This record gives sequence, structure tokens and C-alpha cells, in this order.
Amino acid sequence: MVQILGKIFGIIGLLAGVGAILTIWFFYPIIPLILAIAAIVFGVIGIIVDDSKGLGTGGLILGIITLILWVLFPIILLTLLAGLLGGLFS
Repeated sequence: MVQILGKIFGIIGLLAGVGAILTIWFFYPIIPLILAIAAIVFGVIGIIVDDSKGLGTGGLILGIITLILWVLFPIILLTLLAGLLGGLFS
């Protein structure tokens, strides 16, 4: 029974991670953040409970990548915008 729950948590973590990566391109503010946190939580639970650990690891990695992108996107966009506006007014 515990093995089945571990696989279920791993699948949920992986699906949340894939959803987070896909939604970061379209729904920036909050949806990717919620999905990334869910992917990390369910991925860690899936790694702890399940013996195979593959699905949980995938969810954990995708959640971490989404969080990194969620932080970097505004910095990159603001830097590009400042460069564009600075080039226009000089």
C-alpha cells in the first residue's frame, strides 16, 4: 500500500513539474509558483516513500528549474528593457 502511495505522489509531482514548466511561459505571476512548490513537495514525498524514485526525482528537478526560471525571468526582461530604452534615448 505504501509503495502505491509513493508512486502516486511521484506521478503528482512529475505532473505538477511539467505543468509548472509549461505555464511559466504563459501565466507568469502565481500559477507556476504554486505548481513548482507542489512539484517539489510531492517529489520529495515520492522519493522518500517509493523505492524506484524516478518519478519523484523528475518532479523535484522540474520544480527547482521552474523556481529558478521564475526568479530569473523578471531580471532578464528588465535588463533587456533597460538596455533598449537606454539605447533609444542616448
